[in-house]
Amino acid sequence: MTQSRRSILKGISLGAGGLLLTPFLRQVELHAEGTVKNLPSRFVFVVKNSGIWPSAITPEEFVPSGSNAINSSLTKTALPPSMKPLEPFQNQLSIVQGLSGKMCRGGHTSNFGMLGVYMVGTETNPGNPLRATADAELAKLYPAPFNHVGLAVRADWGSNAYGGTMYPGISAVGPGKELPFQGSPDVAFEQLFGSAVSSSKEGEKRFLLQKNLLDFMVEDIKKVEKAIPSTEKIKMDAYLNSFEELQVRHAKLAGMKSKIKDCAPRFTDKFTSLVEESRQEAHCDLAAAALIAGLTNCVTIRLDNANTVYKALGLTRNVHGIGHDEGSDGKNQSECRDIIRKHHMDLIATMAKKLKAVPEGNGNMLDNTMIIYLSDSSNKHHGDCLEWPYIIVGGCSGKLNIPGRYIRYPKYGDKGCRTIGDWWTTLLNAYGNPIKYYGNEDLELKQSGLSHAGPLAELIS
Repeated sequence: MTQSRRSILKGISLGAGGLLLTPFLRQVELHAEGTVKNLPSRFVFVVKNSGIWPSAITPEEFVPSGSNAINSSLTKTALPPSMKPLEPFQNQLSIVQGLSGKMCRGGHTSNFGMLGVYMVGTETNPGNPLRATADAELAKLYPAPFNHVGLAVRADWGSNAYGGTMYPGISAVGPGKELPFQGSPDVAFEQLFGSAVSSSKEGEKRFLLQKNLLDFMVEDIKKVEKAIPSTEKIKMDAYLNSFEELQVRHAKLAGMKSKIKDCAPRFTDKFTSLVEESRQEAHCDLAAAALIAGLTNCVTIRLDNANTVYKALGLTRNVHGIGHDEGSDGKNQSECRDIIRKHHMDLIATMAKKLKAVPEGNGNMLDNTMIIYLSDSSNKHHGDCLEWPYIIVGGCSGKLNIPGRYIRYPKYGDKGCRTIGDWWTTLLNAYGNPIKYYGNEDLELKQSGLSHAGPLAELIS
């Protein structure tokens, strides 16, 4: 029966949707062959500006007292209010704290240092990337049609750039080679999915893409459904749902175009969405759809920068002002940050829900995914890099024993303290790159005999 399915799949002649369905069908084929272990691991890096306050993401029962180090179950722990959206995924939620990054520059942003583990640039110039950043290194381990997708709402720390191709200065595919990010969700949609309906770089790919893409794919999906087992039909439904959600979003925007055009001197893509929160949501929808389709296994999303104003959340002060303890609309800094954080957790929870709905192997896609929420300025608005907190959602492909755990390392300078270089070394080792050490060492820790400069072996399954 399995052999028959494989034979049928190989014999299917796909039409316009072929380029999109091929990666998906390859996953189905691997499943049918019983080689589930060869299914790819997936990564989503969700980057925020202005720091992640460690105290704001620490469950009350783990508030530091006495010993600073801890590794405890998180599955039955009450989460801070701003993290409530992640409660449905608590058995695959990880909070990792205490890792330092003093080899990076502090201040408003560490630029490439956050993912590259070195000091570079200034606040007004991200500088030249020294090496491929950790997200890019992980992307190389699981190649896909789009090896590494970058999506951004805003560009670098103080930029007002909004839409189009951007270079936010946080991710690089190699020395001197910055990863380009797409700031316009509609253009990103075309870049990721437009090859299924148009080969033209200009006019043709603009023709009713929202509707025609799904129309073309339905014909191919009807052929595929006859050849795949029932469990894969469930996955196909989830795949279709992702496209349908994107289609609904774009249909709504298309319906607004004529009105916007009447009111504006010239209609451009920037009018497809004027709300930054909506753009964030659209980018997260695109990320989930691209992962489910098998178009990519690695997405890096820059959610905001210093100039972002969360008007749809009821805030009128920008991220930079809030970081400088300027309240907004009757709320103090802490309350503003909680509101923004909850919004970000909602975005991550929505992505996680979509991935969890897709069967894969003996579980689902979220089991084989690692969503990492982190900041480019470490532990506060003017980050001092003494601690770099991470929030992780997903099963991590069973390669890390962190799901459902709260982990805190000793504070900087204490015996047993570790760094973000050790963290990224751990991930690379766990997922197939046996690098001895990734990034630059902390020379102060090294000189004092406190630098371990290697993977966190206790985190690797």
